[in-house]
Order: sequence, then C-alpha cells, then structure tokens
Amino acid sequence: MSNGDYNPILTRKNRTELFTIDECKEILDNLLADNNEQGVLINFEIKPATEHVGFLGEYFHLYLRYQLNNQKYEQTSRLFVKSVIFQNANMEFYMEKMGLIKKEIKLYELLLNKLKKFSSHVWCAKCYFTRNDLFVMQNVEDMGYVALPSGTRFLSENQLSPILKSLATLHASSIAYEKEQGKTIGVEFRESLKEISVDPDVEWYTTGLRAVLAVTATHPDVRDSAEAQEFIAKELPRILDRVYYMVNPSPVHRNVFVHRDAWGANVFYHKEQPEEKRSILVDFQLCRYAPPATDFHLATFLNLEPKNRKKMMDQLIHTYYNALTEELLEMGIDADRKQLSKQEFEQSLKDFALFGVTYNCIAATILRLPDNYLKNLKDERPADFHRFCNVDRTEDVLRLMKDYPEFADYMYECVGDLLELTYHKQN
Repeated sequence: MSNGDYNPILTRKNRTELFTIDECKEILDNLLADNNEQGVLINFEIKPATEHVGFLGEYFHLYLRYQLNNQKYEQTSRLFVKSVIFQNANMEFYMEKMGLIKKEIKLYELLLNKLKKFSSHVWCAKCYFTRNDLFVMQNVEDMGYVALPSGTRFLSENQLSPILKSLATLHASSIAYEKEQGKTIGVEFRESLKEISVDPDVEWYTTGLRAVLAVTATHPDVRDSAEAQEFIAKELPRILDRVYYMVNPSPVHRNVFVHRDAWGANVFYHKEQPEEKRSILVDFQLCRYAPPATDFHLATFLNLEPKNRKKMMDQLIHTYYNALTEELLEMGIDADRKQLSKQEFEQSLKDFALFGVTYNCIAATILRLPDNYLKNLKDERPADFHRFCNVDRTEDVLRLMKDYPEFADYMYECVGDLLELTYHKQN
C-alpha cells in the first residue's frame, strides 16, 4: 500500500444500512432450518455491537422477530454480523481490509460449516448468511460462551488448554474432511487461503519488522556489543526472511487447516465449564494450510508470558497432542499414518520456532501496547493510526518503551527469545 496522504472514504451511506428485507427472510429460513422449522419474519433491527472494537471490521447484532408456523407467539433471535469497516484510511487500505473480510466470508461459506460436523465438540459458530462485504453467524454469547475479562493480559495454563484443544479439533476435522472428500484443502481452497499478513508486500508486517529490529538493537544484552550490532544490522534481516517460506504449505510436514490467530481476543469460553469445554474460535481471516505447529506456536506465544511459556511447554504439547489423537481416533484416523506422530509433531515445533518467535515480536508492537493507545489513536487521530499501522511505527514503539517500563520489559522478553534463537545460537 502506498504511503500517500490520509484520504478517508465511506463504503456505505449509513453504518446500519446492511440488509434488505429479503435478505433477512433468507437468514431466518437458514436459522430455522437447524430445527426443521419454518416461520414468518415480522421485522428486524440492527444494533452496533459496542463490546467489539476490532480494527479490521465493524460488528453488529441483528435481531429477527418472527412467528413460527402453527404458533401464535412471536419470538426474537439475535445473530452476530461482521462487516467491512465503514470508514477507511484510503482506497488501498479499504481494499486490503476487504481482502481480509472476503477471505473469512468464503471460508465460512464453503468450509467451516462443513468442518463442524466431524466432531461433537463445539469449537466454531455456525454461519447463516454471507455477502461480499459481510457475514452473519450465531451469537456466541447466546450460545453460552463469554469473552475473557477486560484487561486480561496473559493466560494461565488452564485458560490456554481449551484453546489448544479447539485447535486440535479444527486440525483433526480438516484431516477427516480430506479423507471424506478425497481432496486436499490447500488445493481446493487455494484462492481463499492465500497469505495476507506475513509477506514482504504487506505493510503491517514489514512496518512491524522494522520496529522489531530497532528494538532488538537496544536490548541490554547486545546494545554495547559491536559484534551483535553488526549481526542485527546485516545478518538478522536475512535470517528472518526465512519466515516468509514458513507460512506456506510444508513439503516435509503434514499440513492441516490452521486458524493462525488464536489469541485472547479471538476466543470465547464456556460460561459454566470454561476449563472443560473447548473454546469457540472466531476471526478466521488469517487461516492457511500449514503444519499444526504454526497454530500451536502462535497460540502459546501470543497468550503466555515468555518465561511461563517455557516452563509449561511439555505439558502444553501433551495437552494439544492428546486432544488431536483422541479426535482423530474418534474419526477413525491413525495420527501416525498421517505424518502426525508425536516425534514428527515435536520436530515440526523445532522447525517452525523462528516463525513463532518472529510473529510474536511483531504482534507485540500492536497487541501489547499500553492500554487503549491504539484505540485512542484510531478514534482521535486516524491519520496517525494509519501511519502507525502501515507506514512507520518504529519511533512510536521506542518512545512508548521509554514511557512505559512494563511495555519495554515485555518487548525485551520477546526480542530476547529472538536473539536466543538467532544470534546466541550462532555464538
């Protein structure tokens, strides 16, 4: 995307000008079909979902008021709507976000509803309607699931386990789907599984990468070492180029359908049994066809403090792998025969460690900023928000590290993992 002037556009005349009456009738028909019911739509109402403040879309609640056939009482159902953002930085920025939304729409429309049938565990909401700029799905809160408490920074092992089990169910279901269909997901859905975040042409990633390299150079372990500074300036960027290849289907390890964004804001926990039931995963914008290790790494890196992650690793691997093999067994599939033995999985974790570490460092420059910094930037200074996300954030990140010691400590833990895997490994 170009670095031109901020020039906002509107994608619709009105934020709530979302559906026609005929579309709502279609949505109602699809909803009632779950229970083999039919009914008549009386009216519908759209309200902003104020509890959601994502940066890549806008969120609404759709209320359908209807009367079932042969019943005299009216009923109301609430559904969740995700739409392309209403006001955007510029046309290229808009098209980029449209690409993210369209990818998720296609996956809900063509694949996710089908994957749900392979397991009795609930791990994903059902989609009832798609259009090129939005989709409508079950409201996970009405299903009995809740988001993490506001202000949650890191997860415990007990909180992460339901996420890992959900990912295991997703991965196993994709293998079962391929067995049933006789097709490879990576081929069948190639157009919907293109890489749109980790790419040398994606400004979000490269802008973050430049900031991470700058932070790495200031790490206390290396900032006074001429040798280390030369390594960071000349060798480290070349090493990190390997990550671009790690996001593609592996020619060595077994590939599955991966979520690749299972951090705290994209999961919901069962209200009554939060540790026993699998979490519901949302936001399928970054999905790929890749080894399960990529999902495992991101779920653990993005949700845990670095020092705790290392202590928990053996148990986390056990939790994920047991859930995976149990799901596959229920589906009549032997993990060993699908290149997913315990040994093969653990080797893939080593092979993709650089991907997990690097992505976590870059994500930290967005996800771990001081409270409400990015939200306030978006609301009060949209041009600066656009610049921070897609043009340059290095100076801002370094300044915030000086102003907020807790943020600096976390960034140094993240880039410390990066140095351990690169510079210290070679010296």
